[in-house]
Amino acid sequence: MALEAKEMPQFIDYDELINLLPHKGKMFLLSRVTQHDVNEHSITSEYDITEQCIFYEPEFGGVPTWAGFEFMAQGISALTGITNRIKGREPLPGFILSVVDFKATVGFLKGGTTIQMRIKEDYREEDSHVYRYLCELYASKDDAEPAASAKITVMETEDIHGLFKD
Repeated sequence: MALEAKEMPQFIDYDELINLLPHKGKMFLLSRVTQHDVNEHSITSEYDITEQCIFYEPEFGGVPTWAGFEFMAQGISALTGITNRIKGREPLPGFILSVVDFKATVGFLKGGTTIQMRIKEDYREEDSHVYRYLCELYASKDDAEPAASAKITVMETEDIHGLFKD
């Protein structure tokens, strides 16, 4: 089903962003998008770490950095949602195929901080809908070096039922 093509502002807050991703409730892990470029396939998104985060561990006062891959993956999902909205298309369901070269320099992302994810596509296989992204997660939007980084490969499918029928 085609949607009406819509221009999207560079800054997209939570209230609009939640309509662009399939994630809902406690699994919605983005607070805002501060920049996106659908031609360059890049996005910068942020998340405010609170005790309500599904991954929050009170005894450590934050979220374990290993959960950063999910924040990064939701940034990818936001880019897909924005791109499809601009082009007037329904988003396709997507799946993480792999998370490789995950590196973290801190053990936890502290509560009460705003983390930032910077993501750029570096590989595209249009026919199979497979894309790879270089992802960096910053423990604070003012940090010069990422607290975590990874390469995340995702696949979109037009036929989710056919993909899993066997």
